[in-house]
Amino acid sequence: MFFAASLPLSKFTISLAQFIIAGNWLLQGNFNAKWQSIKYNKVALILMSLYLIHLIGLWNTSNFDFALKDLKTKVPILVFPFLMATSASIDRKRVNKILFLVWAATLVSTLISVSVFLGITGKTITDIRQISPLISHIRLSLLVCLAIVIAFYFITNTALIPWLKIKAQSHRLVLLLSIIWMILFLIILESLTGLLVLALGFLTYCLYQIANKNNRLKQKFKYSLIIVVAVFLGYTAIYLSVKPMMVKEQIDFSALPVFTKNGGKYTHFVNEKFTENGHLYGLYQCEPELKKAWNLRSKLAYDSLDIKLQVVNFTLMRYLTSKGLPKDSFGVSQLSKNDIQLIEQGIPNYSIPDMNPFESRAYQVYCEYESFKEGYNISGHSLTMRLHYWHAGWLIFKDNIFTGVGTGDLEDAFQAKYVEIKSSLDLPWRHRAHNQYLTMAVAFGIFGFLYFMFWLLAPAIIKNKKLHPVYFAFMFILLISMLFEDTLETQAGLSFAVFFSSLFLLEKD
Repeated sequence: MFFAASLPLSKFTISLAQFIIAGNWLLQGNFNAKWQSIKYNKVALILMSLYLIHLIGLWNTSNFDFALKDLKTKVPILVFPFLMATSASIDRKRVNKILFLVWAATLVSTLISVSVFLGITGKTITDIRQISPLISHIRLSLLVCLAIVIAFYFITNTALIPWLKIKAQSHRLVLLLSIIWMILFLIILESLTGLLVLALGFLTYCLYQIANKNNRLKQKFKYSLIIVVAVFLGYTAIYLSVKPMMVKEQIDFSALPVFTKNGGKYTHFVNEKFTENGHLYGLYQCEPELKKAWNLRSKLAYDSLDIKLQVVNFTLMRYLTSKGLPKDSFGVSQLSKNDIQLIEQGIPNYSIPDMNPFESRAYQVYCEYESFKEGYNISGHSLTMRLHYWHAGWLIFKDNIFTGVGTGDLEDAFQAKYVEIKSSLDLPWRHRAHNQYLTMAVAFGIFGFLYFMFWLLAPAIIKNKKLHPVYFAFMFILLISMLFEDTLETQAGLSFAVFFSSLFLLEKD
């Protein structure tokens, strides 16, 4: 329970809880009986076996420093299923208590994050992702998705709520309000991964109800109608947010001025289609004037990086474009002190501070797509950088399709590939695959990847129909998240995956 409560609240206590569990296991003694219980437990042995793949991957590793660090991070894969399988079995009642605690701890974590967002804690944030001070914002978004499912599970099974067996309607109301709040929190967090997982999960649940032979025609129609309404509302919300960004000013290119107000010469890139608030980015550019004027007004040099590790001149030009100002000394002179501060913080559009979270995320995605399409440097663009990471990862996999690059050479292989393909990404943004499936394929080759898929799916097949209903939601969340993240490469992500896998799959029948 301490481990479960730590997942959304503290990386340190996650580690501490593991030591407590291990210490408890040692104090229990009775090691011969424990050995007998583990050697016939197919599910536990499969869960532990993924660590063996990492050990085997040492045979063609050259960077043993990284390999040993990775093996240390992955120890929970080996230890947690072992400890749970050889300790007193956890029954469904206790699993429900643990799930209830996960829901409560996640709710607390969201409230702490919102207090940061509202400035109550006094912490300065320059990026919405910083409002999650306790764990990664991505990991928190996945836990929020799981907490929503847990709340729904208890709403439909009120009698199972631990410790709370009276006033069922009040409990349902609290749980329902928590679901609404957590959905709003995902919007505030601007978590595209969390919202995507939630939307796909909701769609999958409705499709399951439609396909369920036990449901009457009326039930099937209800869920079909829910899908239609949800898709319509989602599309409308996205369209209304993106449509204003797609409107472009009408320009008479033959009448564009040649000189600035201060005598500098303009450069007009008329073929560039990228816009900010409908204004074309490529027009009215006079870099010599712009650089001189900016350096007089800011401590951040024109050619340096802003707080978000974006090149200042690019952020500055986008900001001026968003206000319909020319990219010259006159344009800089029209900026207020607040404008200068926003540019230094990496804000490329003066409208962003006034946008709601949904509009802000839609704007970010739209701009990333437009930048990618126009061939700009995509450093710092979370979505389009992933396309670049996947491309590099796929090329590495094709070069090492049978053997992989080994447990310790992932980072080196990616950095070498970026140099080989002359990547436009700035050095701080040259990361690994951000896709767990691709990461496993790159590290261990095609056979390692196939075993990884076996590791994910086989335990549930062996367990068959005895699984906790929330397990299916957890596995869905995990499978989708691994499309966009190296979920098992960090302590928090690994703890999330291994803890819930062991909890559900090793539950007492």
